[in-house]
Amino acid sequence: MSLRGTGVRIIVHEPTTWDKGNLLGKIIFDRGGNKLIVKLSNTISGNQLTSDLIELSPHELGDTFKSLTQHYSVMIDGSLIDESREIKEPLIYGSITFD
Repeated sequence: MSLRGTGVRIIVHEPTTWDKGNLLGKIIFDRGGNKLIVKLSNTISGNQLTSDLIELSPHELGDTFKSLTQHYSVMIDGSLIDESREIKEPLIYGSITFD
């Protein structure tokens, strides 16, 4: 089952200095349950990159995004990416759920 087009909420746990609140967006790319690309509703600025695209991968080795389809949250690592997906800036640790 593809998650493409699904609305999600990303709850940021780290960095602890995060002051932008939860992130909302839609999944635009689902790579076999191991990687998601989410188009955020707002643009986010990191240290090197400003983008509305974030690439998510499960935090735990061997975990997938399959449990999202059962309405469970998944712990994630997230990196800002540019449109070409060539530039990546690690940004957050948190969790993702359907919105």
